[in-house]
Amino acid sequence: MQPVSGFSFVKVSAGVGTTVVSNRPCVLERVIVPGTYVGTINLHDSATAAGTTATSSIVIFGLPASVLFQSVGVGIQCKNGLTYEATGTPVVTLIFG
Repeated sequence: MQPVSGFSFVKVSAGVGTTVVSNRPCVLERVIVPGTYVGTINLHDSATAAGTTATSSIVIFGLPASVLFQSVGVGIQCKNGLTYEATGTPVVTLIFG
């Protein structure tokens, strides 16, 4: 994949209600799963961890032990920010702008 100007990335691992982008719109472009992990990543359109609810959830990735390296195009516009909740031992990279 070619690098694209204007995008940021963050490596995500286990954590409850961790804020990636706070109080501003962003676009979640892509999620990269670098290997075999077990758990879930729940991404929210929320400015803070306190704002994560069932209605703010935008996508949930369940990561079974048999998954191989993959890159998933998402292209979701977040109005408030980007926050994630992780369970188990997942590790993914979020690309956003």
